[in-house]
Amino acid sequence: MYQAQGKEHDFPDMTNTLCPQCKGDYLRRHGFYKRDLRTVGFEGIILIRRYYCRACKRTVSLLPSFCHPKRTYGLLPIFGVLAEFYIKMKTVCLAVMDYLAASGVEISRQLLLHYRRRIERNVNGLIMAVTAIYTLRAPPVTENANKKTKVKQLLSSIPSPQDGSLKIFELTKTTYLTKQPN
Repeated sequence: MYQAQGKEHDFPDMTNTLCPQCKGDYLRRHGFYKRDLRTVGFEGIILIRRYYCRACKRTVSLLPSFCHPKRTYGLLPIFGVLAEFYIKMKTVCLAVMDYLAASGVEISRQLLLHYRRRIERNVNGLIMAVTAIYTLRAPPVTENANKKTKVKQLLSSIPSPQDGSLKIFELTKTTYLTKQPN
């Protein structure tokens, strides 16, 4: 639906919004850019609405909630293949093959290993974010668990991949696959 509407999609109007980076001016429409997307039920090009700040001369892209910043794959395939590996405790090869069979989305072993390294590197920051977001009294993981176990418990505690990713981004300004600031 989103991709079929193209420029006719009802994009949110952010022209009355201050620049999220410098807060020095209101955003102005700045056209679109094309982006590759691979997700469950769709593989192709979509348009992303852009805005421009005249104060800091930077652009702001309005990414749809089903996309992941700087990744070709959408949130559902990324979360899905990680869930096959961590939650269902499958080997890398089996996780990739089973996810392909279940969703029709092909993700390579190398890409799963890349996602795995990223989420394990960020797991402690993500635990703190999820604890704050869902107002948990205690972190959703066993205290002295290894990283793989922590990621499994963390992913199991997120009720919805899209909602969880959006809330993590709103709180930390990073995603679960983006290098966390030092």
